Amino acid sequence: MFNQNYDATIDYFSVLGVHYNACEKTVKLAYRKMARRYHPDVSKIHNATQKFQEIAEAYEILTKHRERYCADFARSNRRHYSQQTRTQSSDNSQSGFADNTSKQSHTSHTQDSSRQQSSGYGSYRRQQPIRGKDRVITYPLTLRYAIRLLKIGYFYIPGLKVKMKFTREAFSDKTFRLRGKGYTGLFGGEPGDFLVKFSIKLESLRWELKGSDLYGSVTIPKTLLVAGNSLEIDTPSGPMMLQIPYNYSSEEYIKIQNMGLPADSHYQAGHLYTKLIAA
Repeated sequence: MFNQNYDATIDYFSVLGVHYNACEKTVKLAYRKMARRYHPDVSKIHNATQKFQEIAEAYEILTKHRERYCADFARSNRRHYSQQTRTQSSDNSQSGFADNTSKQSHTSHTQDSSRQQSSGYGSYRRQQPIRGKDRVITYPLTLRYAIRLLKIGYFYIPGLKVKMKFTREAFSDKTFRLRGKGYTGLFGGEPGDFLVKFSIKLESLRWELKGSDLYGSVTIPKTLLVAGNSLEIDTPSGPMMLQIPYNYSSEEYIKIQNMGLPADSHYQAGHLYTKLIAA
């Protein structure tokens, strides 16, 4: 009657609040609804962890061992009904003696069933813990905002309410791993990790990132393109003042020191190279 993966005396359909032989879709919807209600991370119910484990157990059995469990559960119910019928028949022939015997039999059966249920459920709970899944997310950033994050040194993750270190490696498709911040494990398993990547987009086609250096062009009114004139230009690193060289040529880049990617503990600051285009 018992299988190593489940206890055939437990009605796992009723645990999920669905009728016997409910379809797979109904079972899944019921599991998701109850899991959201009793998840230990969000529920304030005093026995939420226990309820969540029972729900997870029922769902796993009804998805992985459903056919075999249903057959065992039906046999268990038939056996229980047969025992009740024989007891009632004995009551009719030996009312006085049978009353006492029936009570003892019922008590014994209840205790045995309780022990079997506790043993079966306990053995299932003692199975190997299941590690929670990793949670993966990619944050889109503009080049201007990514440079700002490099300057302050961290990126704030709203969902976790934590600050993670932001480095130049974010520009090379590095995956940052925050251990233990993923989805919760089952049956005592450790939680998964939170994996973060950044998709950094240039603000326009006029700018290009080469290593630590920025290359691009800025459109300036023709009347302001006078040698020696100082003007403010807007770049991914922010607005800055630029003095037009006396030997300026629209075909050559003007180098602005240390205005590329900011320096950190491993890299030196990059430079900014810009061409001035007459409007």
